Amino acid sequence: MRFRYLPAAALAILFVLATAPSCDKIGSEGPGTEAPDNTGNNGDNEDNGDNGNTGDNEDNGDNGNIGDNGGRTGYGWFELPEIVDANGDSMIDGMDQVYYASHFCNGKEKDPKGGTARNYTVCFSGTHHCPLWVAAPRHSMYVGRSGRNDSYRADPKIPAGIQYNSKSTGGGCNKGHMLGSAERTSSVETNRQVFYYSNIAPQYSSTFNTGGGAWNNLEDFVDGLVCRDTLYEVVGCYFDEYKDAYGITATPKKIEFGGRKDVSCPTMYYYALLRTKQGSSGKAVTQCQSSELQCVAFVLRHTMTKGHKPCAKDMISVAELERITGFRYFTNVQSAPKDSFNPSDWL
Repeated sequence: MRFRYLPAAALAILFVLATAPSCDKIGSEGPGTEAPDNTGNNGDNEDNGDNGNTGDNEDNGDNGNIGDNGGRTGYGWFELPEIVDANGDSMIDGMDQVYYASHFCNGKEKDPKGGTARNYTVCFSGTHHCPLWVAAPRHSMYVGRSGRNDSYRADPKIPAGIQYNSKSTGGGCNKGHMLGSAERTSSVETNRQVFYYSNIAPQYSSTFNTGGGAWNNLEDFVDGLVCRDTLYEVVGCYFDEYKDAYGITATPKKIEFGGRKDVSCPTMYYYALLRTKQGSSGKAVTQCQSSELQCVAFVLRHTMTKGHKPCAKDMISVAELERITGFRYFTNVQSAPKDSFNPSDWL
């Protein structure tokens, strides 16, 4: 995910988020003013946005500019896991060949104040040749009539050599979107970005990512959690041996997929979710007390049987998910109740 075609010094010109409250207005405005995508675009014009704020540190979100805060990086977006990049090379420090990149909309997702909405941020592993996570806001503003364009191709912001080199499948898996196509249909340009290979992972076609499949059922369930206030989600893959709450273990393996013979097949998939309890509070999550927010993780073993539907046994706290994966989630929302959850708030 490194923007390796830009020198580190060039990252200082990154455009940043406007005020955090306007970032997450609800209703007709939806997730609001965003910075244009000048972060190593490499000629990918569909990712460019309108002019946003530049260099105004007082307007940054909780986490400020890329490269500040002792190497913690981010735009202050509420869905973002923590990214540590002290040397500004757009690779996560201390992790082997782990890249990150953000994509921005170029369609109807405009804030009334001007600016461009973000689409998603991806964290991609050059070791597993798969996404580790994709973080995105969910809101009705992203859903329209563009339909599905199926334009599978390499993410232009991530080195092509570590991605899939074709849309072929294998290992009993089909092409599973992390951020789904149906979740980004407000414009053709925006939908096209979710078909980057960086947003695709292998998912078992007969039991997991198919009609009535365990993951498909969970995706439908999460769709129902989208509210007038924004739902923040991190969709992730896990690759180590994983034993779930049902006492069944999934074992790591390599498969042939996407024209490669060295793709890691995930052992577990997860959603980390954050939203207001009310769902229509009209408040940014950083304006809320912990008691006004709800936070949870749904985890599913990749070998889960077809027909499985989301239930309390699939739920863990976000803090527990952090202990499993090693990532820290929702770090820009200090009041996020990551240590606990109430199943009845979700089911």
